[in-house]
Amino acid sequence: MGNEFRSSLAVLLLDLGAPVGGYYLLRAFAVPPVWALLLSGLPPALRVLYTLVTRRRVDGIGLLVLMFLAVGLATTLMTGDARLMLVRGAWFSTLAGVWLLASLVIGQYPTTYQAARALLPGRGSRLDSAWEERPSFRRVWQTLTVAWGVGSLVHSGLSIGMAYTLPVDDVPALDAGLSVAFFVGLQVITQILLLREGTFRQVMRPPTVDSAPGQG
Repeated sequence: MGNEFRSSLAVLLLDLGAPVGGYYLLRAFAVPPVWALLLSGLPPALRVLYTLVTRRRVDGIGLLVLMFLAVGLATTLMTGDARLMLVRGAWFSTLAGVWLLASLVIGQYPTTYQAARALLPGRGSRLDSAWEERPSFRRVWQTLTVAWGVGSLVHSGLSIGMAYTLPVDDVPALDAGLSVAFFVGLQVITQILLLREGTFRQVMRPPTVDSAPGQG
């Protein structure tokens, strides 16, 4: 668990902290805002490329990071609009929100449940049994999907509003703070709902090894 926490913290610092810090460092050297925004977005993209080269795999989030960097480069070259660059993160939030809400009506399971199942190896059959047998279990994951989907769309709207109403140099730090606040708030809601439903007690305990047929 400690290693997972340190790994997640390192990724958070790189994907959120490095771009913000890089932006203000470049601005201190009088780099124009639009180019500071573009160049400060390189660390997350380099992390994705490193994962691709060393592990020969890249996840969907990583592909989106690369896609947004490519779109940002094209935007910079075509428009030179710093405010348009500032809302690139909002594009991701919008896409994530739509994807989450759509999963409630498309497919067998909502996205939050699929994510939890992928993050809990060895517990898939237990989770699936709970999904089939307990209506409260299904409701809590559907509720979480709505919360994260709506939260993503609200975050996107606030990010766009800041990008087009505040001074350009104020937005990167404020947007990073907004992202952290939304993430922490949604995590708190997630933990409370799972605790109240009993998911932690009944599903999250360490996986057990089933007895072989014929063994007592």
